[in-house]
Amino acid sequence: MTSEPVLGHDDLRVWDRWRRTAAVHARTRAHARRVDSALRLVESALHARQRPALSWSGGKDSTVMTHLVRVRLGADVEAMSEKDDLDYPGEEQYVRELAAAWGLRLRIVRPDVSPSEWIAAHAAEMHPGDELHARSAGLSKACFYRVMERANADYDLVMLGLRTEESGIRRGLRRARGRHYTIADGTDRALPVADWTGLDVYAYAEAHGIDLLPLYRCVGFMHADEPWTLRKSWWLPGTGARFGQIAWLRRYYPSLYRRLCEWMPAARGLA
Repeated sequence: MTSEPVLGHDDLRVWDRWRRTAAVHARTRAHARRVDSALRLVESALHARQRPALSWSGGKDSTVMTHLVRVRLGADVEAMSEKDDLDYPGEEQYVRELAAAWGLRLRIVRPDVSPSEWIAAHAAEMHPGDELHARSAGLSKACFYRVMERANADYDLVMLGLRTEESGIRRGLRRARGRHYTIADGTDRALPVADWTGLDVYAYAEAHGIDLLPLYRCVGFMHADEPWTLRKSWWLPGTGARFGQIAWLRRYYPSLYRRLCEWMPAARGLA
């Protein structure tokens, strides 16, 4: 049986090129300044609070943040990672193995409702191009944000691997709140890698020998010029369907594409 993701020669060639580019960037002063700034922010945030945690999805940004805090800084901080049946194959094993290697306390949190079962029950009302990942979406409310809000309530500081480069909304929040702020319930949020570029993330991973999830090698088809625009969330395309995300899924994860088409046959017309 063919393993997934299905990687071609173009994918391996592009990935190797970006790894070499990242290795060069890791030696620049600009990258060193961003790493030092992130370390100072973490130290300051940890000094201010007693019950800190890392929010670690297993994606590239939160993975390098977790290494920065636990391995580079040596902080004894618990990491929480939400895992469910819409993750890419191997995600939970990935975070468990890295946590063991880094001596990291890991807390796996799960939704009360299976996301796959939720979709199966609501598929007739859904379209593959619907916004499925927003906080206001029914799937996200039922299967992600509620469980994360409950988990976050156990800590007075949660560190998030969010980069402002990824959206205009994040840039606006960065200007308004900074990288360390207090929310309405009195707890803190800190964003150590907020000012990093995507290339900084790959540079840090390359410099520290961090193997990212295999999905980040799936770059030859749509992400050859900007591989950091490939983001890990649920594998459902959502609004990315209009930009070719279903075709990307069919190319690299054909078994997941078939599942999507079983739920929403209209996906075939967008691939």
